[in-house]
Amino acid sequence: MEQNDAIQSKDDVYSKDFAPKKINKDSSEYGRPKPGTLTEQRAKKAAAHVHREMLTLCEVVEDYGKRDKEDGPIRITFGRLFTIYVNISDKVVGTLLRARKHKMIDFEGEMLFQKRDDHVIITLLLEGSELKAAIRAHAAANPKD
Repeated sequence: MEQNDAIQSKDDVYSKDFAPKKINKDSSEYGRPKPGTLTEQRAKKAAAHVHREMLTLCEVVEDYGKRDKEDGPIRITFGRLFTIYVNISDKVVGTLLRARKHKMIDFEGEMLFQKRDDHVIITLLLEGSELKAAIRAHAAANPKD
């Protein structure tokens, strides 16, 4: 029992025996919570929420955007999207940046600001069956959502 307590006290950050474990930045553990902890559960829940917001954003662009040509991509201006999506979530710009990082949408510039960038075109890269497949995959991976 004493050996188990000693191991446990080395992992407890509030113990005087605590010694931080050195992790290489290239390690898969780096920047990740310990498996099985509440922190890991919260991180997974937050990631699922962000993914759901990105998919919702893509659906809004698909529903309210227009095609220039019949076979062209769906596009919408930032001003129009902001007006529509702000009723769904107040995280429009952050969700746009995240969706671009995941190659779901694309737009010019680093950051978009209301009024100044209302004319900027946002292009949907993930649509139709690809978008539906992404939504189904998200639902399967997160059944409690």
